[in-house]
Amino acid sequence: MRHFQVTEWADYVRQLCSPDLREQMSAHLESGCAKCKQMHDLLSRFAAVCLRERAYEIPADAERLVKAMAHENKAARQPLLERLWAVLVSDGVTDPLPVGVRGGHRIDRHAIFQAGDYSVDLRFEHEKGSATVVLVGQISNRKAPQDMLANVPVILVAGTASEPKERARSMSNSFGEFQVEYVPEQDLRLLVPLESRNIELAVSLGMAE
Repeated sequence: MRHFQVTEWADYVRQLCSPDLREQMSAHLESGCAKCKQMHDLLSRFAAVCLRERAYEIPADAERLVKAMAHENKAARQPLLERLWAVLVSDGVTDPLPVGVRGGHRIDRHAIFQAGDYSVDLRFEHEKGSATVVLVGQISNRKAPQDMLANVPVILVAGTASEPKERARSMSNSFGEFQVEYVPEQDLRLLVPLESRNIELAVSLGMAE
């Protein structure tokens, strides 16, 4: 009695074999071959699992998170020459607060960084007495402002460049805008992995008092 191969049973359960071979294999199963029946049943269950997995639709949020993690890992492996350090060009901490706001309960700070052709506009919002700061920002290309930097991961890290520790994470929307909330600490940096290079900037701890 011939025992059919695993590949043949795989084609059988997926209905990929020829009509003649399928008829032979069906007759073989009906003859009571325990070994082939066990293989047939195992592959049938596996095919059913694969069919269910094919019908599963990955949530958009989960897909974006995985892509962001891939960007972060890629950024960590890239040479230092491809890292673009952003320079502070405007700092609202030196601007006088409007009348009526100086005695308020919220401290705001506005800063603008530039890195090559890119601009990172940041606004720090801190409620007095709160342990956290809300950072609202927007990434843009100064030479091509019409190119919106959407779905770009924005990662707040601490520690050394060789061993960064993630503190918060966000994803830019269709306008390049993002928001993260974090607890202030030393050596905080904002990392923005792009396709060609990685923008990095220091997040100051100081808030206008």
